[in-house]
Amino acid sequence: METIKPRKGTHLHTFFLRYLFFLCLGIILLVALLIGLFMFAFSANIILPANYAETQITLAKDRIATSSSVTDEMIPDLVDYAVISNKGEFLSGTLTEKEASHAWRLKQRGETKSNARFYAFVEREQEVCILRYGLVPEYRTPVMRKYLPNPQLTVLLLFIMGVIVQATVLAVHFGRRLKRKMMGLQEAIEKIQHQNLDFHLKPSGIREIDDIALSFEQMKEALNTSLTQQWQAERARREQISALAHDLKTPLTIIRGNAELLLDTVQDEVQKEYNTYILKNTLEIEKFTKQLLDISNMEQSVGGVKTTVEMASFIQQLEQQMKALALEKNIEVSVEKDKLPDVFMIEEELFYRALLNLIVNAIEHTPYNSKVTLSVQGEADVIHFTVIDSGAGFSPQDVKEATKQFYRGDPSRNTANHHGMGLYIVESIIQKHGGTLTLANDSITGGGKVIITIATS
Repeated sequence: METIKPRKGTHLHTFFLRYLFFLCLGIILLVALLIGLFMFAFSANIILPANYAETQITLAKDRIATSSSVTDEMIPDLVDYAVISNKGEFLSGTLTEKEASHAWRLKQRGETKSNARFYAFVEREQEVCILRYGLVPEYRTPVMRKYLPNPQLTVLLLFIMGVIVQATVLAVHFGRRLKRKMMGLQEAIEKIQHQNLDFHLKPSGIREIDDIALSFEQMKEALNTSLTQQWQAERARREQISALAHDLKTPLTIIRGNAELLLDTVQDEVQKEYNTYILKNTLEIEKFTKQLLDISNMEQSVGGVKTTVEMASFIQQLEQQMKALALEKNIEVSVEKDKLPDVFMIEEELFYRALLNLIVNAIEHTPYNSKVTLSVQGEADVIHFTVIDSGAGFSPQDVKEATKQFYRGDPSRNTANHHGMGLYIVESIIQKHGGTLTLANDSITGGGKVIITIATS
C-alpha cells in the first residue's frame, strides 16, 4: 500500500480556487443565458421595449389633439391619462385628481419627469390631455403584468436564484470531494481509537492533508514503539509477579506448617500469642499470593472455552455457598429469580469465581443479623446478576475506582484482609465474557449493589 510522502499534491487553497473558478464560470454562463432569454423575449414580442409607450404616444398625439373628445380607446397601451381644462380643473381620465393636479403643476414649470415617470402634454382647444408613461420594459399581456414582477426585476430574481443554486451544487460537490480526500484521516483516527496501529494512509492529493497524514504516520510509529515497550514491560512485570508468587508459596508453606506444629507443643501464653500472629499473617500472605497468581493467570490466558451451563443448577450451587458463608454472622440469604433461560454460555469456573467473590465481599461488609440478596433477572438476550449487601455502601470515589488493581478504598468498607484486588479480578472475568460490571448503592438497604450483565450466549 502506498505510503504518504511529504510535499506533494495540490495546495488546499488551489482546491478552493477551483471552486471559485467554477462558480464564476457558472455565473458568466448564467448571465449569458439570461441575456439570451431577454433578447428572445423581445424578438418574440413577449416583452415590450422600454420606449414602447413613448413611441405609441407620438403616433396618437394628432388624433388626441383633433378629436372632439378624449376617450380610453385613443390612449395607447401602458399609458395613463387625464383631461384638464386650461384653468387646471380635472375633467376626466384614469389618473386621480391628485395625480392630475401634480402633472398640471409640472406642465406649469415646464417639466416632463417626476419620480421615474414621464409626462407628455397634448394641447386641445379648451383643455389639455396629460399622458403619463414609463421608460421600462413591460410584458405585452395584461395577465403577465398583473401576476409577474416587471421583466427587469424578474431577470434580477432569476440571477440571484441561479447564483444560489450554483453555489449550493458546487459546495456540495466540492464538499464531498474534500470529505473523500479526508476519509483516510478519519479511518486512521478510528483505528487508533480501537488500538489498531497496523495501517497505512494513502495520499489524498491535497498537500496540507497529506502533511497531517504524515504526522499521523509518525505518531503511529512512535505510539507503536511506546506501546510495544509498555507491553513488554507489562509482560515482564506479570512474569515477575507470577514468579514471585510461586517462589513465596514454598517458604510460606514451610512457615505455616511449622507454626501449626508449634501449636501442639508446650508453650506459655506469650509464646502462644506470638505463634498465633505468625500463623494468622502467614495465612494472610498465602491468600494475597493466591490472588496475585489468579490475576497473573487471567492476564496471561488468551481466553477459555465457554460451555453450556444449566441456570437452575448454577444458581442452586451459589445459594448453597452463600448460606454456608453467612452462617458465621447469622446473615439472612435471599435469592430472587425472574424470567431466566434454562441454560447460558459461560466459562463456568471463572464466572462462578467472580460471583462468589462478590458474595464473599457482600457478606464481609454486612453487619451481623442482616441480609444479603442475590438477584438473577433475565431481560431480552442478557442476564443481570445483582448482589446487594446491608453495609455502609460505596463512596463516590469507590464507585469510580473500586475495580482498579490494589485500590483499598473507603476505610468504612476496608478490612484487614482486603488487598484491593477482588473487584479487579471480578471485572477482568466479566470482561472476558463480554459483559459489564456496575457499582452502585441500593436505595432500600443503603448498602453496596454490584450488577453483572452478560449475554445469554
